[in-house]
Amino acid sequence: MSSPTIETRERVVRLEEQVKGLEAKITSMDAKVTEMHELLIQAKGARWMLMVLVAIGGFVAAKITPLLSYLIPPK
Repeated sequence: MSSPTIETRERVVRLEEQVKGLEAKITSMDAKVTEMHELLIQAKGARWMLMVLVAIGGFVAAKITPLLSYLIPPK
């Protein structure tokens, strides 16, 4: 039979290996979450830019419509 100190030492070694594996997983997940956060921040900026472009397009369309009636007279 093995002594209790050897069993405890083996348990600690196994526990350390499990902790190392968990640390690797957490590091990997942290990198993925950071990447997703950066993408969401970029998407937020793109959404604002799209809204500005739509507003400018609407303004131009509203202003050019009366000019078209002068350029292309109705029949």
